[in-house]
Amino acid sequence: MPLTTADHDRVVRFVAANRFPFPGQTDWPVGYITIANFGSHVIDTPDGPISPDIVILDERGEPCRLGEVETVIDAAAVARWAACSAIADTLNETGVRNLFVYVPRGLAPDALRELDRHAISFAGLREWEVDGDAVRVTPFLTRGDRYDHQ
Repeated sequence: MPLTTADHDRVVRFVAANRFPFPGQTDWPVGYITIANFGSHVIDTPDGPISPDIVILDERGEPCRLGEVETVIDAAAVARWAACSAIADTLNETGVRNLFVYVPRGLAPDALRELDRHAISFAGLREWEVDGDAVRVTPFLTRGDRYDHQ
């Protein structure tokens, strides 16, 4: 069954509400705000403006962690990942960029190849699926904080 814009938007809302912070997470920084972004928060970059799917703003209102939810892996997705990575901070235990990439179930190996081939720093690669009323997110690879591998 083809993935739809509605699936994408549903996953964006789910991830923003349930992963930034995780339910019950006690070490989420005070003042951080998570935005399920549907074009409302545009970030200027040297390559032009971008509007990441999920934007976490730090206590100063600056983007620090970003999430991209994909339905396909193509050149446009890779370009978004690179732009988001360049903006994301490195405040985690390994010093990688706090970019989290979410791809449909089964596409994580392809996404990882593209991330590594283009030397895009990221903290987490996740797979997602929509099954009836349920949205499932499964960690594939975590390069940032061990806590994030949930």
